[in-house]
Amino acid sequence: MTRSLARLSGRCRVASALGAGALAASLALAGCSSSSPKGGGTIPPLNTAGASSGSTAPASASGGASTGASGAANAGAVSAESLSDPDLGYTVVSIPQGLDATKTKVLQDYIAYDKATWRVWFTREGLGEALNRSTGSTHEDIQKSYEIMTAYDVPPVIIGVGGIDLSEDAKSADVTVCSDRTQMKATDFQGNDVTQKSTQNRVALLVRMVPRDDGVWITQSETVLSMNECTAETGK
Repeated sequence: MTRSLARLSGRCRVASALGAGALAASLALAGCSSSSPKGGGTIPPLNTAGASSGSTAPASASGGASTGASGAANAGAVSAESLSDPDLGYTVVSIPQGLDATKTKVLQDYIAYDKATWRVWFTREGLGEALNRSTGSTHEDIQKSYEIMTAYDVPPVIIGVGGIDLSEDAKSADVTVCSDRTQMKATDFQGNDVTQKSTQNRVALLVRMVPRDDGVWITQSETVLSMNECTAETGK
C-alpha cells in the first residue's frame, strides 16, 4: 500500500492501490514532490484506493532479499539484520556505515516508524504507535489512510537506507531510502486478491525527520525521488 499514501506529509509511498495515472494524480493532490528535499508526502496505502496496494507476501517471504554485503553493514551495534522483522515481513538489507551516535538514533527511529506504519497497512493494527512516531501532515495522512482502507497489503517489503544527513543545528535529518514492494500483494477484507501489477514497484524516498522533546526522532514528511530506479541493496 503505499503506506502512508501519497501524502506528502507522511510517506510518499507509492499507492499500490492506484494505477499509473491515478498515482500521478494522487501525488499531485498529496503534495508529494518528486524533487523537493522537503516536501513530504505520503503515498496512499496500497489498500486505500479500492485496489489496495499489495503489501507483501507472508512474513516468511520477507526474506526476499538477502542481507549480504551492504545489508550486513553496521551502525555501531545496529545491523540491517537486527533492524529487520521477519514476523512482520519487513526486511532491511542495507544501512549506511560509520554512523555516529546521533545518526544511528535517527536510523533506529526511522525504521521503528516505518515498521509501525507497515504494521497498520498489513494488519490494520497498531495505529497508535504509527501516529506516535509521526507529526504534521504525515500524522494526518496516516489517520486518513487508515480510515479509508479497503484492503490489506501483504508482505514482504524490503528496505535499504542509503544515507542520513543531519542539519547543522541538529533539528532535522533527511533519510534516503529505497522501499522495494515488488513482491507485495494485496487482499481485500474478504480475502480476495486485489493486487495490481502497477503498484509492485521500487520507490526512492527522502524522509524528513525531526526530534521530539524526549529525543525520539519522528517523521515529518516524505518526498518521492524516483520510481523503479533505486535498489534496496544500495538504498538509493
